[in-house]
Order: sequence, then structure tokens, then C-alpha cells
Amino acid sequence: MQTHRATAPWKRWLSVKAYGLVTRLYGVDTPPQTARRRFERFATVTRESMKAKYPNVSFSDHQAGELWIEALRTSPSPRRVVLYLHGGGFLFGSPATYRSRARRIAFRCDAEVYVPDYRLAPEHPFPAALEDALAAWAYVAALRPEAPIVVVGDSAGGGLTLSLLAALRDRGVALPACAFVFSPWTDLGGTGASMIGNEGKDVWMTRRHVAAWSRYYAGKSDVADPAISPVHADPTGFPPLLLIVGDQEVMLDDSLRVEVRARQAGVDVEVLVGRGMQHDFPLTLPWLQESREAWEVAAAFVERCASTG
Repeated sequence: MQTHRATAPWKRWLSVKAYGLVTRLYGVDTPPQTARRRFERFATVTRESMKAKYPNVSFSDHQAGELWIEALRTSPSPRRVVLYLHGGGFLFGSPATYRSRARRIAFRCDAEVYVPDYRLAPEHPFPAALEDALAAWAYVAALRPEAPIVVVGDSAGGGLTLSLLAALRDRGVALPACAFVFSPWTDLGGTGASMIGNEGKDVWMTRRHVAAWSRYYAGKSDVADPAISPVHADPTGFPPLLLIVGDQEVMLDDSLRVEVRARQAGVDVEVLVGRGMQHDFPLTLPWLQESREAWEVAAAFVERCASTG
């Protein structure tokens, strides 16, 4: 599936150029802790500032063992629950830096969104993030057993979403109603053809990013382990999936190869490829027509797969 509505070329060009300038703060040679501090400084949205702009937003705090989870809603009685696994290359990101994105998901999907503050690499390599995702799932599923639950993730969180689905299935745990992911990082080995084909077109990620950041997360583990790189996982039994990715990304094939495996396994899977679009485009460039269409597709997917009936 391709996006159909196109932004004016000049507006897309300016947006992508600005995006590229921002991403230089997180270059491949930037130490992880420095990148994390920068991201926290520039991306944090306080609860007070969000509530001032969106008075209907409300927050709540939750604790699953040592794992803090922030929940956000935009209406008094949302119809469903979203467990949102944020991106950041497994190196940075937090509920505070993903509040704007969580609010957009809550509004678009009529959901209460739970964002776990999962442990980050390199201090906490694999399997720390997956363990925390499992703990967050168990907590939310027990807290809201009456509501359809959707798992959403972007970038590293998108790959983590797929790893979570495989882990839940293998443990015999009830799966979510569906899952959708933005630009999922599913192959930490960087073996997809788009790693070369889109080198230079992607203003954010490069093969060097993938090589360096994957080692921070994998630690001493094999990056080809399906729990680390879910492109290699068996998706049999997965719930309906939606993958949204830009055609300019080096990680384009991280989505397209998951689609192939999912179809072969009989999974209900949709893929939306944004023409001329970059990594995480519905989240980072939401004003573009292509992003608006992607959000409409995501909302319709959730409505189809996760309604209360």
C-alpha cells in the first residue's frame, strides 16, 4: 500500500531539510549518554505545558515492580488501551520525551496510552527492554482486562513490539487485539537491501548508526537472535499488523521483509509506504499530507481490529 496524497514539493523539501538538521544532534559518533541528554533537553514536554495547550489531557502514574509507566488520555472514557513502546535506538527516549506522540496516538485511536520507561542501553543491554515490555504488558492487561489492547511502537520500539508479540505467543499469553508500528527496526544486523539502496536518501539513519547502536543494545548477544532482530522471528499466530514506513529509509526493508514473513504465516498484515518519506514520518512530520493519511489509515486499522463491539 502506498500513500496517495502528496505534499507540495517545496513544503516536503523544507520539512525534510529541517528534520535532517535536527537529527545531526544524534550522530553515530555521539556517545549514547550525550545523545540521551540532548534528546531529553530538546524533546521533553512537561505535563503542565501539555495540559495548558490541551486541557482535556490527563495523566496517571503506574508502577510495575521497578518499572514506571505513564498513562495519558484525551477523553474521560477512552474505548481502548494502547501500550506504546517508544523509539530511540534503545539508547534514549522516555515517557516525558514522547508525550506529544502519545497524545496524538490517544486522540487518533480513542485510547488511554501507557508508555513504559523501559531500561536503555548500553547500561542495560538485551534482554532488559524486552523484559520491561513483558512486565508492562502484564501490568496493563491485568489493570484493564475489559478493554481491547493495542501495542504500538516506533523505530526501536517498533522492533520491540514485534519481539513482544513473539514472546507473548511463546509463553502462551493472550495477545493484543492488534499492533501497528512506525518504521520498525527489525534487523539489527543491517542486512536489508535498502541499507545500501537508501544510503544518502535517509537524512536520519545510516548503516553506521545501525552497526554501532545495535552493538550497544545486543551487548554480547547475537544480533541475528530473533528476540533481538524480529525480522528473523516466526510470526505465526500474530494478531493483525500494520507497518508504516517511508520509502527513503535505510530500514525500509526491515518492514517489507516482516510483511513477507507475516503473509507467509497467514497473518493479517498491512503495509503503508510513504512516498518520499523519512523515518517515523507520521510522528516527526505530522503536518505533511502523507502523515495525515498515515494517521487516518492507522485509526481505521485500530477501529477495525480493536473495537469493543
